[in-house]
Amino acid sequence: MSFRAQYNGTCAANCGFRIHEGDEIERDDDGRFRHVDCVPKPDPTTLGPKEVVCGICWLVKPCRCDE
Repeated sequence: MSFRAQYNGTCAANCGFRIHEGDEIERDDDGRFRHVDCVPKPDPTTLGPKEVVCGICWLVKPCRCDE
C-alpha cells in the first residue's frame, strides 16, 4: 500500500534519488521506505529459473567442479 511522504528521506532501494515530501512511497519488506517506482532489492537467496547449484561446492554453476 502506497502513500505520500510527509518528510524528506533516503530511498531504501538505493535509486540515487532522495525521497521528498509529497513523493509516492511504500514500505519494503524490511520496513524501510522506498519510492513506489523503484524496483525492490533482489533476494540473494533465491535462484533464477535456469540456475543450478553444484552438489559438491554448493556454488551456482558453472563452477570449478565442472572442469
